[in-house]
Amino acid sequence: MKNAKARRKVAYNVGITIAINDDGSFPVFNNGLRQNVLFLYKLFKNASKCARVFLLNQSKAEPAPFPPSLGIDLDDVVRTDQVADSLDYVIAIGSAMPLGVLQGLRARGVKLIFYKAGNGAVISMEGVVAYPNSSRAELHYDHGCFDEVWLTPQHVHTAKGWYETIYRCPVVEVPQIWSPDLLEIAGAGAGSEYGYQPGREKWRLGVLDPNITVMKTSHLPMLVIDRFHRENPGKLEAAYITNSVQFKENHHFKTFAKKLPVVIDGIMTFEERFVAYAFMKKYCDAVVTHHWENGLNYLYYEILFGGYPLVHNSSFLKGYGYYYADFDAADGARALRLAMDEHDRNLVEYRRRVDQLIAALNPVSKANISLHENALFRAGALVAA
Repeated sequence: MKNAKARRKVAYNVGITIAINDDGSFPVFNNGLRQNVLFLYKLFKNASKCARVFLLNQSKAEPAPFPPSLGIDLDDVVRTDQVADSLDYVIAIGSAMPLGVLQGLRARGVKLIFYKAGNGAVISMEGVVAYPNSSRAELHYDHGCFDEVWLTPQHVHTAKGWYETIYRCPVVEVPQIWSPDLLEIAGAGAGSEYGYQPGREKWRLGVLDPNITVMKTSHLPMLVIDRFHRENPGKLEAAYITNSVQFKENHHFKTFAKKLPVVIDGIMTFEERFVAYAFMKKYCDAVVTHHWENGLNYLYYEILFGGYPLVHNSSFLKGYGYYYADFDAADGARALRLAMDEHDRNLVEYRRRVDQLIAALNPVSKANISLHENALFRAGALVAA
């Protein structure tokens, strides 16, 4: 068995785990994790010290030809055993790796990074308390295998100590990265233009929170909208609560929603899941959202990039959109009113500030490449041959 340490040079090879569908496809708009994999792939492809980036296919299926617009070289999608002796680093993010594979890579001297894109701490609590018969909770079979765990800033508060204790290795904060490339590739598709259109007297609001975790549900946005409606009658044309149609017969949800005047007045409706950009193009002028311990996500960037008003409670994004205090429906109604009063007048400045944010998130910026490489090298620095 060849030891990676014996062959390391200044340039390095990195593998990033990937999961593709049974039909070989790699859809990105219904899965933020896949977008994260794609952004990391592009980051390391643009890193001058990186000799090769591999996407380590953990699925049974082989990849079908990806759309050229994704920028994925099909030759980079490989099985781990095909390139095991060439790897210096592996970032496990897009799919879990079997314990035996992790142990084999570690024996070769490969440095292993676990990139936790979600909040496994909260998800594990939910998996035990709320979903005891499901697979929602994380399975910690792989503790002791990794050299580092990477977390993006929104998960540090709740998950850092959790992962330090379980995995017994350093937990490193890395910046979240994002690019509007995917939205631009989608065009955002045929039909009406993606982006805020000023001039509407009555707004159509969207709530796009997924309703699959306590970290992101539609409860607070519904209360914000109801409070706004009661204080500003006649200002709303519609309020669409997506990802909620499955709860229409849920006893709690029925008693919660049916008491709200905005529902009684026929303005708020409950809808299926939609791809955010496609839904915004056709139906919405603004988005109201709420999170708990999950203040950064790609949905926020998509909405901001489109110039749409984002009414949110993320302290990470206080300088963007329209911020309101955690769990404060009255303050949310205030922020929504501010958005309605000022957004059209301040749209140019709003877009200018968002452009600055998008530049800071850019996966291929020198700053983000440097930050990720420094985190990588802390797991095990390269040495000259």
